[in-house]
Order: sequence, then structure tokens, then C-alpha cells
Amino acid sequence: MPLAALTMSALLLLLSSLAIGAAAAAGEPVILLTAFEPFAGRGVNGSATVANRLAGTVIGGARVVVLVLPVRWGEPERRLPDTVTRLKPVLLLGLGEGQPGRGVVVERLGANLARHLPDASGALPPGELLDPQAPSHRPARFQLDAAWFPAGAVSVQESHDAGGYLCNELLFTALAQPVAVCGFVHLAPQGDQPDEAYATPLVPVIRALIAHNVTP
Repeated sequence: MPLAALTMSALLLLLSSLAIGAAAAAGEPVILLTAFEPFAGRGVNGSATVANRLAGTVIGGARVVVLVLPVRWGEPERRLPDTVTRLKPVLLLGLGEGQPGRGVVVERLGANLARHLPDASGALPPGELLDPQAPSHRPARFQLDAAWFPAGAVSVQESHDAGGYLCNELLFTALAQPVAVCGFVHLAPQGDQPDEAYATPLVPVIRALIAHNVTP
């Protein structure tokens, strides 16, 4: 199919699949960085803007592979296990848009919770729990030390509430995967900021977080 005929969602999926396939074939250590497509009428999702700036780079001896997911209930469960099996990443980090004005927020817990909110396709979650057989919470396996980020242009903080929407579903699902280092980071929404203006202060922070956590 010609690229011009692809929707943005299909194009991102195709590019992600090609990158994952290439990384698996190369057999090198991999960092899996996930992000989300736009939702709620937004034209862009800052998580993908930042993730795509890091795609293909090497951090701590491991290469970053990006997986951009649609904001649809059940998508993390459909995509993550197979991707982890193929790539065997040394680190899995999810990115998503959080609350305006909070900077970079490192989530400490994934909750077995699905709030009654429609996803980007208008569908509601099938139940109040993501997995009735799973525990109520899973702790992140991702470190944050305030000393890494002295006062600067971007606030870096931690949170014990990842919400009950797709970001939380991604984190809760990721923490069930056999990856030693695993976590999730919320970013302030990009809004109408140009990609360069939005990503420039955030990419070094995400890169530093990964560098402090990666163990290839």
C-alpha cells in the first residue's frame, strides 16, 4: 500500500513494526520506549513527539526502539507481551501525557483500575478492573533520585497515582512483563506548542532517566 494512502495511525503502526523487526534482527540490547497517539481531539501527543526524538539512539549501550500505541482500551495487553517477547528489552519505559503544568512525573505504582471513560474510539473499558486475577497494584521497577535533577527548567517529581486511564493501563500491563527495569513517565500535554519547542527541554530529562536506570 502506498504511504500516501495510510492513515496516521496505520503509518505509525507500520513504522513501529519495522523498527521492532529491525532491532530484533540486529540482536543488540534494546530499550523499549512506548508512547501514545493523539486523543480527545488533540492534534498531537507529546509522548510520541519526545519518544520519536529518542528513537534509534543508543543510551547506556542499548538502542531505543519506539512503539506508539493508539489510545484504545486493551491495546497495551494486545501489543506489549508480543513486543517484549520479540525484543527482550533491558528496559521498558512508557510515556504519556498527564496534567498541564506538572513537568515530568515518574509514576511509582500501576493500579488494577479502569475508569469508566471512553477511549479514542469511544469504547468504554470492559470492567472496573484491568485484570480480575491480578493484584490491586504493581510497584514500578524504575528509579528516581532527586539529586539527578537539581532545580532546572523542567520539574521532575514522582507520583503514586497514575490515574485510571490508558497510561495506567500501559504501566500496569508493562509491570507484568519479564523486564527487569520497567516504569512510566507522564509529561505535560504538548498542546499547540511546536515539536521543537516542546521536545527540547524534555528529551534530555527522559534520556537522563533512562541512562540512570538502564543495565544492558
